[in-house]
Amino acid sequence: MNNIIVTNTIEQDKITINFDPQDGTLSFPSVNLTTTGDIDLNPLILKLTDLLELDNKLEIQYNDTHSLADTDSKIKLVKETLDDIYKSFNQNILTEDEIVKEDEDF
Repeated sequence: MNNIIVTNTIEQDKITINFDPQDGTLSFPSVNLTTTGDIDLNPLILKLTDLLELDNKLEIQYNDTHSLADTDSKIKLVKETLDDIYKSFNQNILTEDEIVKEDEDF
């Protein structure tokens, strides 16, 4: 099973999220989260809902060349929220070992 690499590029006014499925198929369209004002996570949640069908775990990476997650409290909170979202997503994906174990339990 291939993981989907999720690269979060942190900039001053936005976070760009890229999805690379690692199976030779084309990457999915990026999701941009504007960090000025209220942050709308709905586009990310909708994309992750679509990705559930692929049954692949997410491998998370951050590109933060200006260390904004360390110096900007709002960006830090957004990063922590994204980490929680990705962790919850991965908890809903069964690995092949878990599927085999479930089959053995029946």
